[in-house]
Amino acid sequence: MSNDGPDCAFCEIVAGNDPNVREVYRDDRVVAFFPLEPATRGHTLIVPHRHVPDVWGLKSSETAALSESAISIAHALRGALSPDGLNLIQSNGHAATQTVPHVHVHVVPRWDGDRMPALWPTGSTESASSLDSAARAIREALETDSTRTPPSAEDRRQHLSFIQSVITRMSQASATAKTWALPIVTATYGYALTQSSPLVAIVGILALLVFGILDANYLKQERAFRTLYDEVASGDNVPLFSMNPALAGTEGRNRNYWPDRRDILSWAVAPVYGPLLLAGLGIVLTPWLASLISRCS
Repeated sequence: MSNDGPDCAFCEIVAGNDPNVREVYRDDRVVAFFPLEPATRGHTLIVPHRHVPDVWGLKSSETAALSESAISIAHALRGALSPDGLNLIQSNGHAATQTVPHVHVHVVPRWDGDRMPALWPTGSTESASSLDSAARAIREALETDSTRTPPSAEDRRQHLSFIQSVITRMSQASATAKTWALPIVTATYGYALTQSSPLVAIVGILALLVFGILDANYLKQERAFRTLYDEVASGDNVPLFSMNPALAGTEGRNRNYWPDRRDILSWAVAPVYGPLLLAGLGIVLTPWLASLISRCS
């Protein structure tokens, strides 16, 4: 899977891996599509590109993107389908009936007499004192949040320095992988040629694949941390001193360490390991082809 949530159906849609999805909108921030079982005609889901389980993990830029897209799609639904009303629904957690742990907004066109049930119970079980206490606690929480001291310039500089050190290590590790791969693989191929041993060449190919996968993984992590660096530098609300690449936008949302097709086919990997792989396959297949030609003649 090319995105971050393990077995996340919405990440598959974001990655473009679901050929059956009815997608209605996509940009570099969000994707909007019909759910498998729409509650009404035109029922649309909007999800951010990054795998975020719930609203508490959203960054301000993602919150803005979801809000703007929800309003745009609401206008589009009114123009296209002329509903009698519309619900914007956003659920978080099992108790709130969230079934897919990738934050999403439902934009649901409504018609008088449609099959959607009533959303709110009548009456209230809360006492006046309980409501007063809850309101006071919320106000205090908002005041605490709104008065947090933003990171100082020095803290931000140190944060960026930490991230840059990881980027540098990934780049150095990539160079080291190539430094080891080239002499080991070429020596193995050379021995295979002089000894006419395809089996030795296969060992060289296996070593090449190991180094290639390691190199592609280093590239993948370097990209994720570069995006994290850019977001910290731009002042986005990444937690201070966080080194979690899962916060790094679309590059970092993949939390597994297995390189994907993009990493393997990159200019830093494919042009180096591809020719060596072809050479190894040539060494392995040449005796077999020669034998086949000899038999045919």
